[in-house]
Amino acid sequence: MRYIIIFFAIISAIFFFGKNSNKKEVPKNDADEEIVFTVQTPPSELPQTDAAIDEKTREIPISTKSMQPISKPTTEEKIVLPPPPRIIPEVVPVPKTENSVTQPATTSVIEEPKKIEPDIPPLNEAALLKSVVKIECPADGGKYIGSGFAVKGDVIITAAHVVADSASEICTIIFPDKRRPIHYLKGTIVDLESTKKRLNEDGIDFALLKLPSLDSYPDAKAIYGESYPYIPYPSCSDPKMLDDKLLHFGYPSNFVDQNYLSELNGESIAFADINGIKDQLSQDQTFTFKSPILEFSYDEFKHHPYMVSRVASFYGDSGGLAFNATKQCILGPHRGGTIGRGAGENFSIFMNIGWEGIQKIISP
Repeated sequence: MRYIIIFFAIISAIFFFGKNSNKKEVPKNDADEEIVFTVQTPPSELPQTDAAIDEKTREIPISTKSMQPISKPTTEEKIVLPPPPRIIPEVVPVPKTENSVTQPATTSVIEEPKKIEPDIPPLNEAALLKSVVKIECPADGGKYIGSGFAVKGDVIITAAHVVADSASEICTIIFPDKRRPIHYLKGTIVDLESTKKRLNEDGIDFALLKLPSLDSYPDAKAIYGESYPYIPYPSCSDPKMLDDKLLHFGYPSNFVDQNYLSELNGESIAFADINGIKDQLSQDQTFTFKSPILEFSYDEFKHHPYMVSRVASFYGDSGGLAFNATKQCILGPHRGGTIGRGAGENFSIFMNIGWEGIQKIISP
């Protein structure tokens, strides 16, 4: 019996080891290896996937065979972010008690206020065109011709050099009708001697003329009734005017007999301060006159005596209206300009009645 048991044991061992010797070991392929990532997110934030999820460990088996590199885009897009809001710390006081705990200061986010542009009504251009006048002052053997504009109070504003050499304090003021100088009236130069002195010694090219009251002037009252035409806009109070759109009005010599009211578009490009006085030769080189030495500036923190516009200016435009169309306000009377010089651009210069030196003359 013992031999039979030994015999079967030998047969079983031969059979068992022979079977294992025929089995081939398959090497592992690294590409098929399964990698386990432990997900730390709560169940509600887990990505949706077909892979099996172990609800106990929140482990997601992911095969690296399906993992492909992500290519970067070939173009780069610039993203401009808005400026961050201004954060101002605001301490909220907490009343103290025996068991109170000091609370940290809280912060409130305050957005920068948006710049609201003023709602400017449509420009009353007809009122401007009715208020720009032609001025003729007597001279020995002729007359001085220029332009001006009417403001409230029966007052005409013009350039000092238009009236400074007048043979009389009385000049002709011609109001337009359909842009033609039609209505001939009379006006008086306000303090002619002071006007000449300011021009020759201080470089201030600014003058006023006064119209008679309508009640004492039947010819004018028959035309205008209760009020002369005048510009229904204030003088410019804001010194920040660079690049503003301007309108320029006058009676230039490039029209026959200067009998048409011209309107040109300009743009404010610089300011100018008075830095002394010089003797300047006239364009026809027949006489000299006093002229301010100008120092140009781009400073917008205050008003300056003069401003410069990119627009042509002609003889006869002197004293005409420079009007700020952007802010709808009166700038001042023309002084002169250059035509086609330098790079071929045209520039005109005019007085700024918002400047304190002019304000003292208007409201002494």
